[in-house]
Amino acid sequence: MAVSADAPDLRPDWPLLRQALADVGIAASTRVWTDLSARWDDVDLVLANGAWDNIHRPEEFVAWVGRVAAVTPLANSPDVLRWNLDKRYLAALADAGVATVPTTWVSPGPEPDPEPASEPEIPLPPGEFVVKPTVSGGGFETARYGAGDPGAGREARLHIRRLLSAGRTAMIQPYQAAVDTDGEAGLIFLGGRYSHAIGKGPLLVAGAGPQPHLYLDEQIGPLLASASQLEAAHLALAAAEELVGPTTYARVDLVSLHDGAPAVLELELLDPALFFETHPAAATRFARVLRDLIP
Repeated sequence: MAVSADAPDLRPDWPLLRQALADVGIAASTRVWTDLSARWDDVDLVLANGAWDNIHRPEEFVAWVGRVAAVTPLANSPDVLRWNLDKRYLAALADAGVATVPTTWVSPGPEPDPEPASEPEIPLPPGEFVVKPTVSGGGFETARYGAGDPGAGREARLHIRRLLSAGRTAMIQPYQAAVDTDGEAGLIFLGGRYSHAIGKGPLLVAGAGPQPHLYLDEQIGPLLASASQLEAAHLALAAAEELVGPTTYARVDLVSLHDGAPAVLELELLDPALFFETHPAAATRFARVLRDLIP
């Protein structure tokens, strides 16, 4: 399992997966993906979904993916990982007919200005909305604006300008009010098949501004996915696999739109938490999936 240097022990469900792998005859260990002394050619399979700090060094991560894939099998596949690193994959899903949260994309110019002289004129949606970079995760550099704050528009535009000045693409999405009451649903697929679901409580606080760190205190619990959520998640994963190939693991994060219909907020194919602690039997299912990938 490739991990980040600041979270080498992964989540609390890592012991569950490690034991499940041992039960099917696989010895599992972790290695920091940014450790240049780490070898990857002496293992039968590398899992990428513990490399949580990839958002801080995306070009380095893409290079690492290429190096590892050249010497040993990598899951998810290089094509899947590269495609999922940037959230502009949501546009490709929308083009494929998948219901997604409406998104406006704002890209930097060919020569980003590191010290903009004025606030940019960027149209913003009415009501509450969210701004974040397209390469992001866990709430990093994400902020919720609106809620009657007269200064919210200015703060949001300055947030966007900071992202553009750093050469990053910003995305703007209307905040879905149902998240405050119903939270998000995360539907997890292992080996391309539905496994289990979790519910996530709301994270973003209006007016708190961009977050400089990943969220570590998520409110997570088991969830019985509805028929409409299952259909939406299956459609999203099928569309992605049609574009970039099969997946070994996936989490489809859904929210309810104003009409109650589920829509994809994110499709996590790179480094999703799979929350085996909420469904311990799923660790065994995943171990069997991984066993079948090893020659």
